[in-house]
Amino acid sequence: MKTNDNEYHFNLFKPTTEHGRRNRNIIVTMILIWAVAVFGFQLLLVILQKPTPEKTYITFESVWDKVKSGNASVTENQDYIKALIAVYGKSSVKKDKKEILRHGITTAAYGMVSDSEKVVLSGYVLTLRDARENLTSATDDAYIQLQTTLSETKKAINEMLDARIGIEPTSVEATLLPYCLNEKDHGLTTADVEALPQIMKLYLVHNQSVLTDTKFLGFPFHYFYTAELLLILFVLLCLIYSYRIEALDKKYLTNHN
Repeated sequence: MKTNDNEYHFNLFKPTTEHGRRNRNIIVTMILIWAVAVFGFQLLLVILQKPTPEKTYITFESVWDKVKSGNASVTENQDYIKALIAVYGKSSVKKDKKEILRHGITTAAYGMVSDSEKVVLSGYVLTLRDARENLTSATDDAYIQLQTTLSETKKAINEMLDARIGIEPTSVEATLLPYCLNEKDHGLTTADVEALPQIMKLYLVHNQSVLTDTKFLGFPFHYFYTAELLLILFVLLCLIYSYRIEALDKKYLTNHN
């Protein structure tokens, strides 16, 4: 029984046998199908997407000019602060941008209280900051005491500001508010005024399309496609390749007498 060693040799780039050429063509076809499925969908997302603002951003835009000029009403200031708090609470916001948001929230919040209350509020914020810094190294009784101080200080800040800002004491905004303030109000710098709208747009305007808005089996279609359908396609391509290569082996790699 004679066997040609070249029959079992395979070079993807320079196939030397008909079996190798057929094998290469199948592999290239599979890669192209996979590439079109992955990158074609991403390209389609880009083509169909359009910037869609969250309701919070629309609210911010409607009051920003008046807030910037100092002519905002109480209600407009409330909407402004709540919009900034909503962005501040996002986990994806970078530290430098959070600092600018804190400046905006602090200036607006301090503007809602009297001069004597500003002094009290500043003391609360400073106490809260010191307690948080010391908490990481505290142990036993000191830790418990600092936790009590944190709880009481947050409560005091909320009692002073919640009603003025127009937020519910049990809301997420109320939980975030004490941590959104600086102990001193230095006002907004020119850089802050220029940066705030950009920050709000960055975190509140999202690219959406029919591919992201459509639900499929309870999931947004783009998520289901990338997390499930592409995985299923990969498995199917593997099965198809196994079937085709088996057929090629039977046809071209049969030993001859």
